Amino acid sequence: MGITDLPEQITKALKYSLRSPSSFVVSLVGAMLVCAIAFDLLWSFAYVRWFDVKDAHYGHWYWLGVFVVAAVLPLSVAAVAVFRTLYRARPFGAGEIGIAIAPFEVFSVDPATLGTSSVLQALDIVGTQFFRVVENTMSEHAWARDFRFRFLPPHLRIRNKDTALARRARLGATLVVWGVITQRAKEALEIRLELQGAVHNYSFTRLSVERFPMHALQLFILIEGAKTVLERGDKPRARELYQQALPLAAEVDASSGGDRGGMQADVQAQIAALG
Repeated sequence: MGITDLPEQITKALKYSLRSPSSFVVSLVGAMLVCAIAFDLLWSFAYVRWFDVKDAHYGHWYWLGVFVVAAVLPLSVAAVAVFRTLYRARPFGAGEIGIAIAPFEVFSVDPATLGTSSVLQALDIVGTQFFRVVENTMSEHAWARDFRFRFLPPHLRIRNKDTALARRARLGATLVVWGVITQRAKEALEIRLELQGAVHNYSFTRLSVERFPMHALQLFILIEGAKTVLERGDKPRARELYQQALPLAAEVDASSGGDRGGMQADVQAQIAALG
């Protein structure tokens, strides 16, 4: 890592350290010390060669540089990280159908990657890509104009249903999504996915990147979205969302090993109840 890589490395360190206040403070102090040492080495190297002297001189310009590099730079990056975190943790708007996606828990039982940064990379890349695909797919439809997908900051982790319900209420979200990614040696990533609505919890187990139930995920998002707008008194909008869910329900029923037509019948019953 070179001197020019310091801002990027500080940003990454502070990003991952936002999982808890204590780790954030430790990372910030560590970043300030690293920046101070790096600047001191750079100053000594440049001063001796520029002025052709044996020892470097540490005057007011040196201390000003230390202050800027070791204090202003890390604190500025930290402030941006904190503000971004607070912004991502804000409640959804009153007219939005909010889908909040919590950071996935990642467990590695692969000796080659256990305890390395690849675990954090899997959290960022795999979890984010899944729902970017869902968001992009749904955004192609006009009915998705009110849906808002948001990736929650690292410290808003969810490990059980009670926490999911509390997060959902505080954020004013329609659905809260969380899950677990397990990395095994020489095997595809194994994924467990949970969707928490106002009442219902939808669980997907033993998933993989290659076999992901995209239709089912979109169906449940639509159903919960329809319930949300119905609670707001917008029956025409709820009926529209249920009608858009019918083809997805048919796809889910066709691929299900259970009762045929179950999801489609449930959606048709909701449409009929709306008149």
